[in-house]
Amino acid sequence: MRHVTFPCPSSPADAAARLEAAIDARRWNAPGMDGWIRGGGAVLYYRDAARYRALFRRTFVGQFRQRDGATVLEGRFGMTFLARLLLPVWLAPAVVCFVLALVPSRLQPHASAPKVVLLLLGSLLGVLAFGRFALEWWGRPGDRDAITQAIRAALHAGDRV
Repeated sequence: MRHVTFPCPSSPADAAARLEAAIDARRWNAPGMDGWIRGGGAVLYYRDAARYRALFRRTFVGQFRQRDGATVLEGRFGMTFLARLLLPVWLAPAVVCFVLALVPSRLQPHASAPKVVLLLLGSLLGVLAFGRFALEWWGRPGDRDAITQAIRAALHAGDRV
C-alpha cells in the first residue's frame, strides 16, 4: 500500500486537535469520520451506519510529522490487524467441510451424496469468506474517498482564504 500525505496548515498539536474536534462533533450513531488520536498518531475511518462496526472498514492509520518546515499527516489505508487475523476463523468451516468430505469413511455402502453436499457447502463457504475479505480488502466504493474528504475538511476547518 502506498503512503498518503495530508498537508496540515498548523502545528502537529493543532492538527491533532482539529481532527479530534471533527470526531467529537459527530453525533452518536451519525455518519461521519470516527476514530481516535493518541500521541502523534491517528486511526481514522468513515462510519456510514450505526450498526456497522469499523472492524472491516478501510482505515487510515497515520502519524503527524514535520516535513520541510510544514506539518503533514502521513499514513496509509488498510484493514485493521484484527480483521486480517479473522480470515482463518472465516475459512475454518469451509476447511472442516472439505476434510469431512475427503477423509475416507468406514460406512458401508460408500455414500457419495453426503460427500458431494459437504464439498459444495465447503466451496460455498470458502467463496463467501474470500468474497467478504476481497470486498473489505479493496474497500467499498467510496470508503477511501469519504475518509479522505473528511480528513481534509477537518484539517482545514477554520481556514478561510
